[in-house]
Amino acid sequence: MEIKVSVRGLVEFLLRTGDIDNRKKSAPDDAMAEGSRIHRMIQKKMGSSYHAEVMLRYRRDCGEYDLVVEGRADGIIDSDPVAVDEIKGTYRDLSRMKEPNPVHLAQAKCYAWMYGQEHGKERMEVSMTYCNIETEEIRRFKEARSFEELKAWFEGLIHEYVKWARYLYHHGIRRQECLKELPFPYPYREGQKELAGNVYRSIARKRNLFIQAPTGVGKTLSTIYPSLKAMGEGHGEKLFYLTAKTITRSVAEEAFSILRREGHLYFNTVTITAKEKLCVMEKPDCN
Repeated sequence: MEIKVSVRGLVEFLLRTGDIDNRKKSAPDDAMAEGSRIHRMIQKKMGSSYHAEVMLRYRRDCGEYDLVVEGRADGIIDSDPVAVDEIKGTYRDLSRMKEPNPVHLAQAKCYAWMYGQEHGKERMEVSMTYCNIETEEIRRFKEARSFEELKAWFEGLIHEYVKWARYLYHHGIRRQECLKELPFPYPYREGQKELAGNVYRSIARKRNLFIQAPTGVGKTLSTIYPSLKAMGEGHGEKLFYLTAKTITRSVAEEAFSILRREGHLYFNTVTITAKEKLCVMEKPDCN
């Protein structure tokens, strides 16, 4: 079994800090698209020695499972020493930045170690490039690190994450065993078994399935159950059930409760809903 994590996911999981107070200025709706534009703009300006979007991967044998860390470095620069460049678009005043964000720097250091390890480098340069999205002003932070320094730092990071990866491994085994043996909680109604079979085959064959059925057939249970069974056979890791109304969301939540109660389902579910629905105030104004 493989436990996979992206470089960004790894460093954010272990190192990200902050709070959920939204009174600070939040990023505009187009921040992601603008950030991508900034990446492309900088990469195009860097010349032939700059290699953009370099895929890097690290695999560690943890005995029962393999831990795989992977991601794309924004840039690898042919220099002495070779430099790894991490680009971040921001709306901050760059003149007031004294140092790079620790999580951003950690991302760059991960790529530097992975590249150095893959290519046998004794020393790597870690470069953080910040660009103001509105003014296109650029500020860079650079530091050179020996391979041994990067290795010791990365080993400490992996040591911390392995604790979580071990939980994911054992959780995954228990979940898969449960899903394979999961029984349908009630005797099938007319049409339910055929519907469930079609859902399972569609997932296994990676096809789309459109269903029209009258109220009372038991569509929710007849789609959730075969989806879980397909996951038990290795067809996917997560199940998204999207609803337009609160009542249909409640029906989906109840279906999982029934499977836990009647079939001893071992499976985590999370309901994501609008914050207006969660707020206890008459007029939602939460921070």
